[in-house]
Amino acid sequence: MPEPQEHQTDEHSEKYFGFQIKGWTNFDPMDKSLAKIAENIEQGGGLLTLVEVLRTENDLARIGDEEVRECFANILAAKRLVKNLHELPQNLLEELRSALKTEEGVAPKKTATRVEPPSANDDARVPRWP
Repeated sequence: MPEPQEHQTDEHSEKYFGFQIKGWTNFDPMDKSLAKIAENIEQGGGLLTLVEVLRTENDLARIGDEEVRECFANILAAKRLVKNLHELPQNLLEELRSALKTEEGVAPKKTATRVEPPSANDDARVPRWP
């Protein structure tokens, strides 16, 4: 007799990766979106020198950064909402449409932050993810 399969929620079927990317560009990437930076790199405006996975988690609750957990939880909730859109009451559906129209054109909350590299005389190590 086959063993019963566990039913995992969306939160538990994902694997989460904390990573860092290092590279060089011939343009200032600070005021550009990640998509624009990637596009410029693909067109010869830079190169990646390192993509390093610092940490992996199989459970959203184990991610130490509260803001990251909340963002992933919101993404997962939105995916569930889209999947079950037909089940929403009409007034809630209209509220959602209105909220989406209001949010169009709003810039993302997060932007890149400049981190000054250690100087040649500084023996400090780059901080690592816990």
